[in-house]
Amino acid sequence: MTSRARARRFIAVALGAALGATAPVLAHEPLWGETPVIFGPGVFHPEFRVRFVRTGGNLDPGETRSRTIEQEYSLQYGINRFVNVQIMLPASSMDLEENISGAVQRTRVSGVGSAMLKAKYRFHLRQETGFQTGQTLIVGWKLPTGSDERTGPDGSRLSPGDQPGSSGHGVELGYAYDRERLVNSFWASLFYDHELGDGFRRGDSGELDASYGWWLLRPNVADEPGVNLAVGLHAEASASDRLDGGLSARTAHSVAGIHLTPILTKGQYQYRVGLFVPIVKGGDKEETDYGYEIRAGWEMFF
Repeated sequence: MTSRARARRFIAVALGAALGATAPVLAHEPLWGETPVIFGPGVFHPEFRVRFVRTGGNLDPGETRSRTIEQEYSLQYGINRFVNVQIMLPASSMDLEENISGAVQRTRVSGVGSAMLKAKYRFHLRQETGFQTGQTLIVGWKLPTGSDERTGPDGSRLSPGDQPGSSGHGVELGYAYDRERLVNSFWASLFYDHELGDGFRRGDSGELDASYGWWLLRPNVADEPGVNLAVGLHAEASASDRLDGGLSARTAHSVAGIHLTPILTKGQYQYRVGLFVPIVKGGDKEETDYGYEIRAGWEMFF
């Protein structure tokens, strides 16, 4: 074997080893959106996410403002090379203020939300040295595990979108795509949510995400620290919530903007912190009256 052939072989082996050694890194995604990554048979993947947002400004008579912290606990399990299942349980805490006839009234709305059972099916995967691309379909079933009877400062029942949970079942449909290289990644996903029934329920909603991330510090082996910086577009839209009797709550809204998400990796662990800034807003002002949103996440692979 010539020296040039040996050099080419060494480079190919090194690239393959680098991609294989850091395979868990391919499982990450920014905090807005989803990837088509499927974990292998018998692999457990716990994850925790938290979201913080403030809405509203000056409290003029009749206006409200809120501070919301949402948490999401999930566990994903690999059945085989093509299918993963997941259980997700959310929880939220919202401090709500309302100016009622010149007096500011306050209340806290908190509790467990509606659990979600998901199945993730990868129908396309192509791998080459230093490169991988895949596509996945996601189907979820929402269970009515949370309360939707919470009231606001004035004693009236809050709209479905402000409730911790729901009293009905729901479905989620999603699609995810990625294109991973040794130096950068591209992720895209699309989701649609619908709660069943004609009574008190949240309006249909959808999310579209596209993100690009590149390695500022790429680990050569799995135990080394790595830093990936992701930037992306996030858009979401929601129809009006439905009240008792099928009446509209007039809460339809849409938001689109950009996010920046540093992703830190080391061994089996990943840590993410992201900032989203809305640029385009439409619809109900109470739902879109915020200047930024912060999210953070932790995940483990074993």
